[in-house]
Amino acid sequence: MGKRVAVLAVCVVLLLSMATAVFAGGQAERPVATEDYRFTMVIYGTTGNPFWAKVVAGATETADVLGVNLDIQYADDDAERQINILETAITNQVDGIGIIINYDDAYNRVVQRAIDAGIPVIAYNIDHSLGAEGNARMAFIGQDFQVAGYLITRRLIEEAGIGRGDHVVAPVEHPGAVYAQQRYAGVRRALEEVGATSEVLDTGGVSLEDTLDRLTQYLLGRRDTAAVLAMGGMPMEMAPQAIRDAGLDIPNAGFDISARIVTNILEGRSLATVDQQPYLQGANTVMQLYLNNKYGLLPVDINTGGAIIDQSNAEIVLELADSVR
Repeated sequence: MGKRVAVLAVCVVLLLSMATAVFAGGQAERPVATEDYRFTMVIYGTTGNPFWAKVVAGATETADVLGVNLDIQYADDDAERQINILETAITNQVDGIGIIINYDDAYNRVVQRAIDAGIPVIAYNIDHSLGAEGNARMAFIGQDFQVAGYLITRRLIEEAGIGRGDHVVAPVEHPGAVYAQQRYAGVRRALEEVGATSEVLDTGGVSLEDTLDRLTQYLLGRRDTAAVLAMGGMPMEMAPQAIRDAGLDIPNAGFDISARIVTNILEGRSLATVDQQPYLQGANTVMQLYLNNKYGLLPVDINTGGAIIDQSNAEIVLELADSVR
């Protein structure tokens, strides 16, 4: 019941905030609502990544409250599979699409096809690096990756005393994805300001066990590493254990929330992490698709945040860390 109340609260806030949306050509006519909307949301990753469970929670709970039909599909890290899912959605004439633009230009043509067919498309979690200039999606709901990367790295620098000549590894599930490249741009800028070097490590998104093995092997081979800045939830979960298994005593910080990450922070094994609030990404995508269909309200960009979670506030998020936070 508590979750449903939270979803309703989000709905009310969005209705109020979007009531001021500006329509091209003056006041828009109110479209006829079918009240049986069908939305498709595509997750580019796999079910093995626990991060997506929170996106799904926000999306499905909001869909339940609104009474819409929501189809969530996983592309298993395959861009062609994601394109095929989108093509099928267009053929089936769904009423809205949520897409993660994990690679620039991979989905430009299919998104344009959907828009041309009158299907609203919202990007969530990851956007084209050029935003609306790079892809025809109507809005983006997610984190400002470069800013978040810079802020969490500055926190690591200040607390751990990272400076000139130090080397920092930045493990991430998908180094070629937009989120990884933009986060690393912020990470690298902060480190270069103090004269430190850095390197991206591909940990993959297969499983936590595989992530642990890859990071541990790296640290065994680069024992001069001064810190770990994990740019994704899976390496952030495994960083403290990988450091211990490699026989090192170095600090770590990074991105995303899970019970393990929060516990590591509370127990002093990690310094801090950035919460991008994936529940809101799923909930707001469904909400805005619904409002566009029912009232013609234009979707708007929403920054779901870059709040830093450390020992001062980690206890607050622990209870919901593996469900909605």
